[in-house]
Amino acid sequence: MKNSQGFSLIEVLVTIVLTIVGILGMVALQSKSIQYTQDAVNRNAAVTLTNDLIEIIRMHRHDLFEKKPPRYYFYAVVVPSSSIYDADGKLTLNPSGCPKSAVAQTLLEQSNCWLKRVQETLPDANALLDSHFVLCPSYKTDEDSDKPACADSSYEGSMLAIQVAWRSKEKVCGPALNSDVCTLTTRVEL
Repeated sequence: MKNSQGFSLIEVLVTIVLTIVGILGMVALQSKSIQYTQDAVNRNAAVTLTNDLIEIIRMHRHDLFEKKPPRYYFYAVVVPSSSIYDADGKLTLNPSGCPKSAVAQTLLEQSNCWLKRVQETLPDANALLDSHFVLCPSYKTDEDSDKPACADSSYEGSMLAIQVAWRSKEKVCGPALNSDVCTLTTRVEL
C-alpha cells in the first residue's frame, strides 16, 4: 500500500463547512451583542432623562403642591394636575415651548426642553407619548397594564409616578419579553 500524502477533497470540504459555521455563529453573536448594547444604551438614557425630570420637578416643587411653606411647615399634597400633566397622567408638554435663545426658567419651559431631549434620545418616543408616557400623583400600579395608576383628587400624598417609553428593534421588553415597547417606571417621593 502506498502512503497517501496530503488531504482528500472530502476533508477539505468538511473543514470549509466547519469554518463557515463558526464564522456565521460569530456574526450572529456579534449582531445580538450590538442589539443588547443598544438596549442598554436606551435604558441608561431613560434612567438619566427620568432623573433629569425629577430634578426639574424638585427645583419647582412650589408649582406642584397644594400645601406649601410658609403657610404649612412642609410641602404636602401633590396637585392632581398641573401645567406639565393632566389628571389622567398625560404629559401636557410641547417641545416647541422650549426657549431657543434664552435659558428655560419655569417648570413648564424646563419640562418642554426635557421632552425635546427625550424625543431626540429615545427611539420612537414621540409616537409612544400619548399611550405609554405617564406623570401623575400615584401610589400603585394598574394591575392590568403595569402602568402607574394615577391617584384621584382625594390623594393626600407627595409621591409622583413617572413612566417613559421607547421602541426596541426586537421584542425584548414587557413582563413576558414579548413587546417591542420598553418602559421605565419610577416613583419618587417629593
